[in-house]
Formats: sequence, C-alpha cells, structure tokens
Amino acid sequence: MIFAILLAAAAPVVAPAADYLAGIRAGKLLCVTADPIRKTCSNIDSFVLAADGTLTETSEMLLTSEPLVTLETSSIGHIEGATNCGIAELADLRKGRVRVNGELLPPDSNALAIGKIVEKMGFLAGHKVCETLHVDGGKLTQSGTVEGFDTKLPVEPAAWITPDDGYKVAAAAPIPVRAPGQ
Repeated sequence: MIFAILLAAAAPVVAPAADYLAGIRAGKLLCVTADPIRKTCSNIDSFVLAADGTLTETSEMLLTSEPLVTLETSSIGHIEGATNCGIAELADLRKGRVRVNGELLPPDSNALAIGKIVEKMGFLAGHKVCETLHVDGGKLTQSGTVEGFDTKLPVEPAAWITPDDGYKVAAAAPIPVRAPGQ
C-alpha cells in the first residue's frame, strides 16, 4: 500500500474520491505515480471485494529502479468511504514475492530478499495503514497514514487503469530540470 492523471481518449477513467468502490467494482487497478508516456506506475493495486465487505488487495510496488526490483504482496482490508484501510501483517510481508527485472526470484533467493525487507519494514506490523483517494484540481491523488506514527505518507498522483492499458511497475521518467532563463 504505498502512492498524473492520464489525459486523452486512452487515459484511465478517474473515479470520484468518495467512490473508491466504483473503480474496484469496475475491475480497475489503481496506478500510483502514473507515467502515461512510459505506461509505468510505482505501485499497481488490484482488488477483490468479498460479499462480507472485506477487500483483498494485491499490490506490486517498486523497490528499486536499477536494477528493477518489485515486491508483490496480498493483504486484507476494508473500505471506509474514500479510504482503504488494513492492518499491516508480518505474515503478508513474509509471503511476498520479489521480482528482479520482471522475473520472480527462486524460492531460496526470495526468502533471503523477504528477510531483508522484513528487517526494514517489519516495524509496521500490527499498525493500521490507510490510503485515501482525493480529487485535487480534477486530478486523482492518493495519500496515506500509518496509525501510531506521527507521519503521513506523501500525496501521490493516482489513476484507475484497466489490465489492458499496458501499465507496469517501474520508475517514472525523470522530470527535466530547466536552467534559469530557459
């Protein structure tokens, strides 16, 4: 759970902030920090909504761009209005799958990589993590909070996409820096 709205006819459809479930029920994926030119996201979340209202979220997130390393995890949560919340579970992280340049690591290497990730992120275990969608200036954004920590996760641009849109998890294009006077 960590998070450019796309313009033009092929752009993802933006759901109203208060209607998180509309994107989920439409079978959309949530792309965080979308790069419409490269068709990349720093995080792609897919959702399965159960009859009892619980939500299974499978998330592939960018860990490093060189080499390209991603982590896929699944967790259980629920929707509270425009907010998706769940308890960070160490067991979910331990079941994670690491990819390097798109290829799954073999089980022994995956176990080593997950062990290192648990060392760095394990402190979140047992804490409620929430991600909230907002519409700001007509663009969809996502922000987050972690219960028990005096911090807010950064606001990131987000977009609802379909699996057929061709997006993948990778680093966004760097923003060109202009020299003064250019």
